[in-house]
Amino acid sequence: MTGGIQAHDLVTRGVLVADAEQVLKSFTVVTEDQFYAVLGINPRTMQRRAASTSGALDQNASDRALRLVAVVALAITVLGSQPAAEEWLTKPAMGLEQRKPIDLLQSTDGTELVKTLLNRMDWGVYA
Repeated sequence: MTGGIQAHDLVTRGVLVADAEQVLKSFTVVTEDQFYAVLGINPRTMQRRAASTSGALDQNASDRALRLVAVVALAITVLGSQPAAEEWLTKPAMGLEQRKPIDLLQSTDGTELVKTLLNRMDWGVYA
């Protein structure tokens, strides 16, 4: 996972569609629909971007893709495995007013709420 200036540069250049497709293929619980909802695009847009000269997502979808990868990595660290992390992301969470964490990743504020909850869980702080 990249961060800071490298993440900024990746977002401004655009995440390659091939890389985004690899992330999608790595999921076993997160569905295609959930993946595309987080990125804010649909499969046809992904195909068009793949066929473009850059072969990359736009800045908004790239930013969302990096946020998704970062949250999944944090969830794996906290919960111990990718299947457990994906399961948690796709189920309503008490600490998020019974919303599914994956649904909150569509915005920066929602992503921060999910990361905060994961960090609290890692430290055993639930209240």
